[in-house]
Amino acid sequence: MSLRRINPYYRWLFPWLLDRVSKVVAPERDQLLARAQGVVLEVGAGTGTSFSCYQKQVTKLLALEPDTGVVAKARKVLRGLSTEQQDKIELLVADAMAIPLSDNSCDTVVCFLVLCSVPDPKQVLSEIGRVLKPGGSLLFFEHVLADSEKVQRWQHRLNPYWHRCAGGCQLNRETAEYIQQAGFELLEHQRYEHLSFPVLVRQLVTGVAVNSSH
Repeated sequence: MSLRRINPYYRWLFPWLLDRVSKVVAPERDQLLARAQGVVLEVGAGTGTSFSCYQKQVTKLLALEPDTGVVAKARKVLRGLSTEQQDKIELLVADAMAIPLSDNSCDTVVCFLVLCSVPDPKQVLSEIGRVLKPGGSLLFFEHVLADSEKVQRWQHRLNPYWHRCAGGCQLNRETAEYIQQAGFELLEHQRYEHLSFPVLVRQLVTGVAVNSSH
């Protein structure tokens, strides 16, 4: 059984928290999702706050989320969209560790504050590489290990406790390195601190990577 199905953090606190974080980073999210095109897979789509951010060049949005309670909230968001938007969106109740899509079926994959909390980011990235078409784009926005050595020490020290209390979220992942190790080429990426976030999760990395593993 998925951790997200039994952990109250994912059922109640995480959707509430992610919705509020999404509002804080709305300009960054809008800018990133404007790059999506064709058939798009959003990994960890959450409560659907991103649905209205996708533009007309997106022909299909596959919104993957493992928690049925969170998906129920996404369905409510979906019902509030136009018929045209609804026709483009399909909700997938599934785990990113085993994405239920065929090889080379997506033009774009979106990971927005997801790779910090999946049990095995390398397996998830392998699955993303499998479903992405050759040359397809991975759009990512994640909090990562800080540049500051002082903050890093606290991230490493507190991570075992944070991990247990925050539903699997990790403070000290080097996500950009994982993306490259999975066979993606980083076309562009930016590391910066978002001062609206707590210091332990203030370091962010965002950008575009191309599937070059085929």
